[in-house]
Amino acid sequence: FNIQRFKYYTMACKKYDYCMALDFRDSFFQENPFRFLNAEAQTEMIFQTHGIRFGQKVKGIPAHWKMIPTCADFNETLAEEYRTCLTDKALINAGGIIGKGHIFQQLEFIVTGMAKEGCSDQMAVNIGVYCNLWSNVSSVKVFEQGTGPINTLGYGSKYLKLGTKVSNLDCLPSPVVHQGDLLNLTASAPLGGCVTEAFEKKSFPGEGYVLVPVRRPRQFSEGSLFQPAQEVLLVGAS
Repeated sequence: FNIQRFKYYTMACKKYDYCMALDFRDSFFQENPFRFLNAEAQTEMIFQTHGIRFGQKVKGIPAHWKMIPTCADFNETLAEEYRTCLTDKALINAGGIIGKGHIFQQLEFIVTGMAKEGCSDQMAVNIGVYCNLWSNVSSVKVFEQGTGPINTLGYGSKYLKLGTKVSNLDCLPSPVVHQGDLLNLTASAPLGGCVTEAFEKKSFPGEGYVLVPVRRPRQFSEGSLFQPAQEVLLVGAS
């Protein structure tokens, strides 16, 4: 079914400007994911990744890497081309895709033409995207885990909490959380929360004060700073 589902995506999505193909049994919504696309209006297909990369010796990668010869129909020249364009790329999850309706047909052709026993639909998607097997598609975007409209919490994931919500690494709620069943989301997030538990007094002119959450003084390696706690809370409540 994992391969044949791409035919259903084509049938269902062709009448829509944008369509989301999602593994619904292990996903939940926190925001409207299509609202995210306002800033991505020219993007024709959006993919989301796990927190692991081809070339790493971590759970999930070796099993996918072994599929390359089968995906290439045992053509070693083609298999080497696939290895070259996949190396160091983050593993795309095939269970969460957003795109313009008519592009799903191309995705169907790529997957059904390549995937078979020994070559999963997920591996076919990764090869199709990273090895650029598209035609007449101008913009395909791959979002790293913890960014974008779908936060996939499977292999190697990092995430934060904004109150009870799972957030992306920019401290905004993840519109869609995928594979959250693999983690205990009621526990503290590995990276902590977007707002500290400490409060400080903010005095008003004249007299009186209000208690406000203290901003967490952490900076990610990507260089994106946390927003002040007050702003985060306002965003989370909007």
